[in-house]
This record gives sequence, structure tokens and C-alpha cells, in this order.
Amino acid sequence: MKVIVNTCVLPRAKFETAKVYIEKYGNDLGFELLSMFDIEGFEDNLKKNLPLFETRAVGFHEPVWGVEHSAAKGSAAYEEGMYHIKLTKKYANILKPKYMVYHLNNCVVPQEMKEQMLKTSLENLDEMREIFSDVTLLVENVGIDSARNKLLNQDEFTDLCKAKKFDVLIDVGHANANSWDMMKLIEDLKTQIRAFHLHNNDGVHDLHNRLKDGTINFEELMPFIKSKVPDANWIIEYTRPIYHGQPLIEDIEMLMSYKADQ
Repeated sequence: MKVIVNTCVLPRAKFETAKVYIEKYGNDLGFELLSMFDIEGFEDNLKKNLPLFETRAVGFHEPVWGVEHSAAKGSAAYEEGMYHIKLTKKYANILKPKYMVYHLNNCVVPQEMKEQMLKTSLENLDEMREIFSDVTLLVENVGIDSARNKLLNQDEFTDLCKAKKFDVLIDVGHANANSWDMMKLIEDLKTQIRAFHLHNNDGVHDLHNRLKDGTINFEELMPFIKSKVPDANWIIEYTRPIYHGQPLIEDIEMLMSYKADQ
């Protein structure tokens, strides 16, 4: 088990700001690099700062903006997504991530299209496995009822992951915003869960708040996670750079204390 920070919390296209955490925690802290090649200067800054990440635990989060795995091959959306995926692969070849997060979809889900969207996404997952043949792909529970982009409900997600024997990443914020039974979700998939995205919200919206800012009780959840999935990584996934610096350090310390508790 390792505490990891998703780089989305860093000021945009400024990977050098990770130094404050590297200097404080060394190799005790890992990083999950979110590909954001749509941002001006992102690739140049990543290239400049590759040495920061070459000697430590690194995971990748595939691009979210510009990538839609439920888009059929040959479509404009598919081609745009593959542009971002190929750029991500370029840097995966350099940094050798231990895993990469996969979203079944990112867009709004019309109910009449649900079955076809899932079929297409699973076909594209097979292609992604070929492209990233040396990286473990983690299928994440994505989509929020309030945003109308949820492809699968809890039972459907659980059954699919079991049937396909997926390696799984549980996003606790997404589960909370959809009123899923978090404890049952973890219990049902505990042998397949490799990591958790940790953030909080109001139980409705995907806010990516700090751990203590929302309706998830992390003082209750983290010991449960540790008891059921002791080897899974804990990934802080904040999407707003306002949490960069002292707020993030405080939350890293909180997770480190949970990790240390026996």
C-alpha cells in the first residue's frame, strides 16, 4: 500500500511544484500523472520535469478531456481520443508506470445508447490493453447521476468487473455521489481492487473536495479499506490547485497516520 497524489492538484503545467512533496516525503509518496495534453505548455513542462518522477512510484491516469472510449472506431471522437492516448503512451514508455486508470466513458449517457456504449468501450479497452501491454489497466467506477454520465449502476459495475476479472480502482467520491453502498462495493470487489481515488463531496455532485469536507466519513472508511484491501494504493485526487501546498500536506499526513495505524 502506498499513498499517492494525483498531479491534477498541482498548478497547471507546472510539474516542478511537486518538489515540495518530494523533498518532504521522498519515496514514501507516489504520484499519479494525469495526462492533460490539451493544456498549453503541458507536454513541454512534463518533458522538462521527467527526472522528478523517474526514480519513484508512478501511476498514470489516462486523459479525461478529449478521450471518449464509448466512441466507435473511425469516429471523430475516437480519433481525437487516440491522439491523446498515443501521447500518453510516449511518456509511459519513459516513466514505466505501474498502472493506468481507464474510464469506460466520460460523456452523457442516453439510456437508449447505454448497451452500445458499453459494448464499444469494452472493445476499446481490449485495444488499450494491446497498446499498454506492459501496464496494468485499472477500470474505475465513473459517472455521476447528477451529471447524467453514469454508464453503470452499482450492481452492473460489480457484475461486469467480476465477469471480466478486471483490475479495479474504486473512486469513493463517485460512489458517494451516486449513493452506492460503499462498504458492500468494497466487500464485493475486494480481491480485484488495486487502488482507491480519495476525495469528498456533498453526496450529489462530483466536487473533489478535501477528505474532511463532505459527507464521507474517512475516519470510518479508511480502517475498513485497510482491513479489506490492505495492499491497495490510496490516491488523493483533488482537481483544484487551491489545495496545493499546506492543505494537501495536511491530508497526506492524515493518510500516512491511517497507514501507520495497526
